[in-house]
Amino acid sequence: MSVEPFEPVYVRPAQRECPLCECCTAALCERGRYSLQRCVGHVSDVLRERVVECVCSAPSTPRTAAWMLERVRITRIAREIPVREDAMLLLRSLAAGQEVQADPDAVRQLTARSLAEVIDGTLTLSARGRTYLSAVDDVREASPIRVVDVNRKRRTAQVEVSAWRVDEWATVLLDQITSDTKIPAEGLTMRWLEADANVKAKSVDELVLTAFRPMGPQPAKWEAVGGDDT
Repeated sequence: MSVEPFEPVYVRPAQRECPLCECCTAALCERGRYSLQRCVGHVSDVLRERVVECVCSAPSTPRTAAWMLERVRITRIAREIPVREDAMLLLRSLAAGQEVQADPDAVRQLTARSLAEVIDGTLTLSARGRTYLSAVDDVREASPIRVVDVNRKRRTAQVEVSAWRVDEWATVLLDQITSDTKIPAEGLTMRWLEADANVKAKSVDELVLTAFRPMGPQPAKWEAVGGDDT
């Protein structure tokens, strides 16, 4: 004889699968997309192997938090601690599709930084290497930056880069700004800062901002652009 339970049994509703990948739920990818820990950082050990390669939060996927951090890191490496000249010449040769007799030490410099990779026995320029070359060749200038909006849940900020375009906002990592400037998130909205930018970038996805710092009273030519809300 079966006995009916006196207490209701609660069953967690199944979560909607992500339409962009085969390994995660939509809720997990939404969280991982804006997290530096990616999707893999928000699951139990049992599920790590399944989601570790999720494209929805990968550094190779544009506009993810990991992608934004990767571009900042590569740009800083290119400008602050570049590879040696022989490795740079090799990198440019690979970018041009030239066949070269590469020095093993130069190859090690590139592969150690994931700027090049060996595919089927052939040394090949990586996506990271292309970003590195762009960072080396880009014209970078100090620009006034106005923080237009802060999203503390997603840990991002919308900023206006005055020396680039005043009619399009860029998304940057909130933690990058707070770490560089030591200004808390609640004190950033509508605040003027300064950062280094590749001011010739053709699109917002090519724009990379580094070295955020506090800024004094903004120059008169930017004051009119900011309007009364500055």
